[in-house]
Amino acid sequence: MRWTLLLLACAGLHSARAEGIEQVLERSQQMRLGLRPALSQAGEGSAAAQRIRASLHKLQSLPGLAPQALHLQLVGGAVFAEALLHRPGLAVSEAVGDLPEGERLLMLAHELGHVRLAHAGALKALYKRHIPGPVRPDTTEPAAAALGPQAHALSHRQEFEADAFAYALVRSLGFGVDTAQGLLLRQGLQMDSATHPGTRRRLSQLRALEARLAFETVNPADAQGFALAWPGR
Repeated sequence: MRWTLLLLACAGLHSARAEGIEQVLERSQQMRLGLRPALSQAGEGSAAAQRIRASLHKLQSLPGLAPQALHLQLVGGAVFAEALLHRPGLAVSEAVGDLPEGERLLMLAHELGHVRLAHAGALKALYKRHIPGPVRPDTTEPAAAALGPQAHALSHRQEFEADAFAYALVRSLGFGVDTAQGLLLRQGLQMDSATHPGTRRRLSQLRALEARLAFETVNPADAQGFALAWPGR
């Protein structure tokens, strides 16, 4: 999930009208999504788009998962998926529909994990604790020193939780570490960033998850609690 923002970037998004940090974060995400190539009407109904919808339906229909309305915002461009901030939903590029099925399911399940685990609300609550009033340079800059490390730590924890949630789901569908490795290495070996743990750390967690799940059954209904309780991060 790539919507955790650097605080100084938020400071640059203030407007003449008074906006809280939650509104700024939501607006910033929509601005970024608006910069992606637009999806044509034909793209909305393409075979790749239909595969994305079918994969989401497959995940949401797993036994024991409580029904949840989910908005799907299809976009163009390279492989991309991100949980939305302003509503329960995902922004997904049409190109995700061309991934091998296991990788597509894992990528969508990861973003679904962010939604199911209420990560957007937790992130916005953290920002709001540090910036409770209107977003202006004089309110954001003093908060940067404390907020930056906390947002970094929260984002990394949420990524590991979403990985654990997703892996529990796709493993129940017959996919394993090889699928996860294939997906994570598609963009090359990534180092730790402000928002995401590096590839090696994520793969290490997934291998630990596989070792545990080889001896312990986690049903889809239990995936949320399993992800939140998982210590291997």
